[in-house]
Amino acid sequence: MRSYSKPPVRSDIPLDVEPPDKDTLHKLPLEGLPLVTSGLRKARLIKNARFEGVVELFSDEKSGSGQISPDRLSEVYHFDSHNQNDLDLIKHLSRLNSYDVYTVRVALRRLGMEVEDVDALQISPELRTQLVPHMRTFTRPLLHAVYGGTTEEPGDLKDLINLFVSPDKDVAKENLARLSHRMRIDVTAIPKFIEDYGDVYLALAYYQYCLDQNKPQIMSFLAAMEEMQRTPSLKQAANLMATCKMLETKINGIVHELGNILEMFRIRTIDMWEKMSEETFRRMESMIIGYQTAIGAALCIITVKMNAWNQQFPQRESGGPWSRADFLMTNMRPGLEMVQDIRYEDAE
Repeated sequence: MRSYSKPPVRSDIPLDVEPPDKDTLHKLPLEGLPLVTSGLRKARLIKNARFEGVVELFSDEKSGSGQISPDRLSEVYHFDSHNQNDLDLIKHLSRLNSYDVYTVRVALRRLGMEVEDVDALQISPELRTQLVPHMRTFTRPLLHAVYGGTTEEPGDLKDLINLFVSPDKDVAKENLARLSHRMRIDVTAIPKFIEDYGDVYLALAYYQYCLDQNKPQIMSFLAAMEEMQRTPSLKQAANLMATCKMLETKINGIVHELGNILEMFRIRTIDMWEKMSEETFRRMESMIIGYQTAIGAALCIITVKMNAWNQQFPQRESGGPWSRADFLMTNMRPGLEMVQDIRYEDAE
């Protein structure tokens, strides 16, 4: 590897150590990817406040965040026929509009890579536990179909699968046989179907969780936009006022679209169980996966922008009007054009 000086240190993203990188939308640890270049396996891809995909080589409280564009990685590492694929892969992933594990999995599958058993591309057990309340919307119809509402809802996906591996009620065994007949699959294949079902809806639960986590910050930011538009010293800045309006419209639009899509999937999942078959589930599975990239992108930019604003202005009284205006124009506006409106279509 070539000798080099440290890349310029930038501080335009938060340096939180929690949650784990793989549980976030805007950080992708490279350690779990099939990279040859050992130094790169210690780095991570992140989205900075301007929504640029950059490689973060180091991050700590004293030194800050050492970020470099993927296009400049050859200034840090030597690439040749032995490891050129590393550079190509990082450049490809850096262009994704979200680094959540579900979006990354879709991207890697399209490149022909196996991703199912890569731990770095699975959310943490701790987060899975937190997603249980969101998952119940999707697991309750399944439990009702088999147990008739006579069993306690499981605490996680593994417990749910176990209910179908070794059912302890005669009526459940009969219903499992009936379910396998309706779905035209063998009873022994039911646990695998449940696992696929859980994986698909775990992604939706994750996205709902991320949206809910962002809502307080979104409300705070929108309130700050309203306050800026009422500030006499700023009212004459036409470009600033237009930017405030654009941000309000864009962010409100993203939140509204995300809410509609997630609600659509909740309703359609309940309807799906009225005429359940493996074919109807696979159609639903394909549709959900098709939306994942767009949902992840919208949530990622919301998260990045809200984190940046709250790091810069942690309190309502933080920063003066012109300080906020400058940050709005230089950090909050850039990158929003990269996330397109989600084409919402109700699914029959």
